[in-house]
Amino acid sequence: MILDEAGLRQIAEDIEQAEEYEESPPESCMPLTIESVPLSTEIDDNPDRKRPYLPSCYNVYDKIKGSIHLAFLSHLCFILASLFYLKLALVTLNWYLYTKRRGVPQDILDEDTEEVWTSWTSENGADYIFDKWEAYRLEYELLYIMGALFFVFVGLLDLIRYFDCLNMVLVLAGVAGMISALSKTYQARTIWDFVSVHMFFIEAINLLLRKHDYEGVACFRVGDVCFLIGAVLDCIGSYVGITEHEGLWVIQMDVFSCCLWLFSALTDITAEIYYLRKRGQDGIGTVQCY
Repeated sequence: MILDEAGLRQIAEDIEQAEEYEESPPESCMPLTIESVPLSTEIDDNPDRKRPYLPSCYNVYDKIKGSIHLAFLSHLCFILASLFYLKLALVTLNWYLYTKRRGVPQDILDEDTEEVWTSWTSENGADYIFDKWEAYRLEYELLYIMGALFFVFVGLLDLIRYFDCLNMVLVLAGVAGMISALSKTYQARTIWDFVSVHMFFIEAINLLLRKHDYEGVACFRVGDVCFLIGAVLDCIGSYVGITEHEGLWVIQMDVFSCCLWLFSALTDITAEIYYLRKRGQDGIGTVQCY
């Protein structure tokens, strides 16, 4: 095909237009761009602002972590658990003094089983002591189970408040205490009690490592130290119990340890009340754990 001059001119114009199109395409043919939009216009650097732009589970966590109701419920369970343990120690002390006044040998107290007591009371014509022992064992089991159960509640409440798996240590300590209370032999009670008190010791270390970010922290630290000292004394008592050489001083040390735990519980709730009165607000966050 032979092109005339007009055809050649048209081809040249088409080539020129194609080159201009490649250099600057029209707006209708521009590539599509998507502008990134923030998840919420309320995002800023204010650390106190709630996080409505996050999933709802985070907002629920903030509300639970800052719930003053859960905090006081945990403190109340701590006080009740300490009271039950203190009552248990006093009952044990009273029983020990009573049996010593009645001339019960130490090896009978160490064995502390129904068969041993039945045999000894029958041989010595002291059936009334066996009745006293049965009443003591029932009260012992009830107080031990209630105290350990309330410590389980404390651990579960703190687990909900802080979402910290270390709070399960307190739950396990309470469970081990309940198993010890229900054990039928002295050896089984001693072993489970050994496990329980060492779990409490680990929890005491966890409390000392926990960070408190508001006024009244010194009061909390005093309570934590008292709880640690009480746990250490309980561990010492458990070592003596394994050797089967318990005496009056071990029971007295247990009473003192329970007093320290009760003081720790009262100190914690006092610090919480002081903080609330200082801030003059309701529903604010309590202890922060990192």
